[in-house]
Amino acid sequence: MVHGDEVAQRDTRLAALREYRRGFPARDDAFAALAEAIIWCAKLPAETVELESAAKARRPMADVMEDTADLRAHALEKARAAALDFENGLRLARSVAPATLALDSRDPAADRIAGVLISILVASDYATVRTDDLGDEQYQYSIAVDWAALDDLAAQIDLEPVARLLDDMNR
Repeated sequence: MVHGDEVAQRDTRLAALREYRRGFPARDDAFAALAEAIIWCAKLPAETVELESAAKARRPMADVMEDTADLRAHALEKARAAALDFENGLRLARSVAPATLALDSRDPAADRIAGVLISILVASDYATVRTDDLGDEQYQYSIAVDWAALDDLAAQIDLEPVARLLDDMNR
C-alpha cells in the first residue's frame, strides 16, 4: 500500500514528467504511458542520484545536467519501446491471476517479456519474482504483479484500472 508521503512524492514526480513530456499520458498508448510513469517515478530518481554522485567534483555542472537529460530521454524511449511486451506480459499475468506468471527463458518471447516485466515492474516494486535455475544459464521466472499498486498508479495518471485497459484493448 502506498502511503501519503509516497503519493505526494509521486505526484511531484508525475508533475515533472508532464512538464518534461507535454501530452503525457498518451491515452491512446496507455501501456507506454504506464511504463513511462513507473520508470520516471521509481527508477529514474535513483539513477539520477547515482549519476550525479558519480560525477567528479571538477566536472562542469552543465555536463552533469546534460547527462541527466540524456538519461531521462533514453529511459522514456526505452519504456515506450518496451510497451508492447509490457502489455503482453500484463495480459499473460492477468490471465493466470491470482497465481504467479511462469515464464521460461528457453522461449525467446517469454524471456523478452520476463526481462521487460522484471526491469519495469520488479525493479520498481510493482511485482515480485522468484527465479529457478534450470541449468545452462536458463531460468524459470515466477512473477507476481501487485495489481492494486499498479491500479493506484494508473488512477494517479488518469488511466483506467489495468484490467479495464486490457479488456478495452481486446475490443
